[in-house]
Amino acid sequence: MSKAFLIFMLGTSLALPACAPPAAPTAKAAPRTVLVSRAEAPVNPLDMVIGTVRSARMHVVSAEPGGRVVALLADVGDRVVAGQLLARLDAAPFNLRVSAAAADMARAAATAAERSRHAERLQQLVADGTASPAELDAALAEVAAARAALQLAQVQARQAQRDQGLAVLRAPASGSVAARPALLSATLAPGAPVFEIEAHGDRLISTALTAAATARLQPGTSVSFRHAGGTGEARLIGISARDNGAGGRDASLAVVTGAPAPGATVELMLPGGTSAASARVPVSAVLEGRDGRQTVRVVGAGNRLRDVPVRLLGLAGASALVQGRLVAGDLVVAAGGEFLAAGLLVRPHPAAR
Repeated sequence: MSKAFLIFMLGTSLALPACAPPAAPTAKAAPRTVLVSRAEAPVNPLDMVIGTVRSARMHVVSAEPGGRVVALLADVGDRVVAGQLLARLDAAPFNLRVSAAAADMARAAATAAERSRHAERLQQLVADGTASPAELDAALAEVAAARAALQLAQVQARQAQRDQGLAVLRAPASGSVAARPALLSATLAPGAPVFEIEAHGDRLISTALTAAATARLQPGTSVSFRHAGGTGEARLIGISARDNGAGGRDASLAVVTGAPAPGATVELMLPGGTSAASARVPVSAVLEGRDGRQTVRVVGAGNRLRDVPVRLLGLAGASALVQGRLVAGDLVVAAGGEFLAAGLLVRPHPAAR
C-alpha cells in the first residue's frame, strides 16, 4: 500500500465528521396543563360558614311487627300529611294470626263455659250430699284456670288484630320525607325503620364553626343567613364542647325568621369578624401543608407557578373566602395544585363552572 493512498484515507476519515448532520437539540419538557380559575372579589367582609337546615322534630315510622314490604308510596323529599298512607306490609301473615287467635279464643271460651257448668252441677250435688266439698273446690279451681286462659286468648286476639292494623304504615305528622331506609320486597325485623319524616314547624340549622368564631360567639347571638329562597335570622342555641376533627366545633341555631326548607343549604354571616377577605377562590384551590399553613398556587409571569400564603376565613357556597396577597383577577390553580410545585411551567386551561 502506497504512502499516498494512506494519506488519502486519513484525510477522508477526518472529513467525514464535518459532513455529518448536526446532532438534534435536547427536547425541553412540555408545560403541564392545569385547570385554572380567576380569583374574584369577596362577597362579604364578614365571616361566613355553610349550614344545613333540619327540622326541630323528627318522626321515625317503623315496622313495629316486622314483615315483608309490598308497597312504598313515598320517597325522599316528598311532602306528606298526617295520616297519609306511606307503605304496606304483606298482610297474609297477620290475617292468619288473627284467624288463629280467634280460634284459640273460641276454644278457651268453650272450655271455660263447660268448666262453669260442671262446677254448678257439683254445687247441687254437694247440697244434696252426693258430692264432697273437695270435689267442688277442684272444679272451682278448674273454672278459674279456664277463665284465665280465656282472658289470655282474648289479649292475644286483640294483639293479632292490632298487628294486622300495623301492616299499613301512615305518616304520624305532616312534614317532608328525610330518609327511606327500607327497600321494596325486603323483610323487615320488628321495629325496623321505614321512613324518617321531618315535621313542619320549627327549624334548626347545623353548622361547623372555626376555633376563632367559637371563641367570640355565645349562645343567644343573632346570626343572619341567606338561602335560595331569601334571607332570615337565626339564634345560636348551642356549641359542642368537643372538637369536630376539622379544627372547629359543631353548632346549632334556631331559625327565628325566614322559611328555609329542611335539607336546604344556607350561608351564615357570623357577626364580630375582624378580618376581611381579600379574594374568593374555589375551595379546592386552598392547599394546607403539614405545618397547617395554607397557600394558593398562582400562575405568574411566564406561566410559572408561585405560592401565595393565605388564611381561610370561611366558605361561600363552593368558594372559599381567603385573606392574603391575592386580588380579583389573579389566575389560581383550581384543582390538583397539591400535585404541582412552585416554579413549574404550566399551560393554563379554564376550569368549567
